[in-house]
Amino acid sequence: MIQPMSLNVILGDFSRDDKAWTLQGKSGRYLVIPDERFPGRRPIRFFKSKYDACRVLEALLKSRPALLDQKLIAIEVRLLDALQGDESKSSRAHADSFVVNSLDEVFELICQIKAKTAN
Repeated sequence: MIQPMSLNVILGDFSRDDKAWTLQGKSGRYLVIPDERFPGRRPIRFFKSKYDACRVLEALLKSRPALLDQKLIAIEVRLLDALQGDESKSSRAHADSFVVNSLDEVFELICQIKAKTAN
């Protein structure tokens, strides 16, 4: 079974200059989005572009209107700083791993979200 990236793997694979996009709520915590590939895990998602993050956010808000109360936004972060910073530490209480999504994975994630909406 495929596993989400641990913090140590991400720290070894990315540089201090690498940026990513993630979804953040009004609480300042990063959004956890479950993934069928990682049963029982609660990963924080990072995206390679604002466009990808916004597409996922739009799909989530359509499927779960209650999330509107969270005032979610797509924000650009320095990936390693975000994972090691205060926001991430407070997020670790509700998240246990990290996923940096490729374009194909973004498409699959949106399909999963839409499928759950249809059910």
